Amino acid sequence: MSEKTGLREDLRSEVEALVGSGAPDEEVLNEVVRRVHEAHPTWDWSGIYLLVGDILILGPRTAPADHSRIAIGEGVCGTAVSEDCNQVIEDVREVENYLACSIHTRSELVVLIRDAGKIVGEFDIDSDTVGAFTQEDEALLEEMGALISGRVASLAGSCESG
Repeated sequence: MSEKTGLREDLRSEVEALVGSGAPDEEVLNEVVRRVHEAHPTWDWSGIYLLVGDILILGPRTAPADHSRIAIGEGVCGTAVSEDCNQVIEDVREVENYLACSIHTRSELVVLIRDAGKIVGEFDIDSDTVGAFTQEDEALLEEMGALISGRVASLAGSCESG
């Protein structure tokens, strides 16, 4: 087994244990974002946006962000939802509707999180390196998203009613 596969399996086990714990949704998701982020040294910012109605609301993240609310279709995050498709952006300077969070960001990965087939949120990952994300990164986040989807749906639901 490769080192990368071992790290992925360890991360999956950690996330499964967190999701299965009795801890509040926000606490669990903050910890998931932190662990996923720390496993990838080239990732400069990691977070989850929650889909509430037709707005993405910033949820758990590794650092502050300039955009706490993003409309569907706006920027890379909103485009992922409007197109119902993950976004792997090699160089954000080539994206017309890019919403800059940092002048240093060069690439971005957005992976949709679905619960019962419905989009409930997304992972948003930024890197200061052009072309920082691989298909393996996207697959990892899809896997993590499947594990946490119920928690994301629950937290998004609490935003809707709150």
